[in-house]
Amino acid sequence: MSHYKETTADEVYEQYQKLGSVHLIDVREADEFSELRAPFSRNLPLSELGDPQVISDLGINKAEPIYLICRSGKRSARACEILAGHGFQRLYNVSGGMIAWQAGLLPTQ
Repeated sequence: MSHYKETTADEVYEQYQKLGSVHLIDVREADEFSELRAPFSRNLPLSELGDPQVISDLGINKAEPIYLICRSGKRSARACEILAGHGFQRLYNVSGGMIAWQAGLLPTQ
């Protein structure tokens, strides 16, 4: 059973425009993140999600929506499962990841 929902890059960007802020966590490694990223994302590599202190330091209420993105959607799906195991309730995997983000011509840095 999946503990998260799939969403699209367009839907995440629409939420950002509507609300002015969303929790978009990019789980790619730091070098990938520094090359290309969504302008309002923050980096938390999947390799660090095994550390409970890192998860505690997120500072996000477990009931708030969290969008996870990677290159293609595979690592972010794994990150959703990890965060669900820590009690986060509203997790969304960005289908297609940054590949879909770029294909949708959404802003990048």
